[in-house]
Amino acid sequence: MKCKTCGKNSESDYCFQHKPRKALKTVKFSTGKRKLSDNTEKISQMQEFFLGIWKKKQHNCENCKKWLGNEPLSYMFDHLLEKSKFPELKYEEENIMLVCLECHDNKTRGFLTDLVREKIEEIRKKFIK
Repeated sequence: MKCKTCGKNSESDYCFQHKPRKALKTVKFSTGKRKLSDNTEKISQMQEFFLGIWKKKQHNCENCKKWLGNEPLSYMFDHLLEKSKFPELKYEEENIMLVCLECHDNKTRGFLTDLVREKIEEIRKKFIK
């Protein structure tokens, strides 16, 4: 398939760079008596965690220094050590880098900068025994 925006090869209608993104906003829940599902609670907890990081850090890509804007988007929060492989570190602030879409995409595809490699090594030394 080809991206509808730029014409690059993609797995869906849009490439990674042009894929529509959703803003990172807190989940709004009704005040009814229904119990929240475990998954909904986990999503809410992750959103609160990311918003806490967003409030503490400057809104620049930690890798290339590009301005990220005023609104946090989910791709901007990159786990240095992936949460699928290291679930015990998914809520560790030191394991999160604020990054632009291009830097996140590059890391996901295995193209690591020296800065990212150093941070990953620091996290491994500190948390992985």
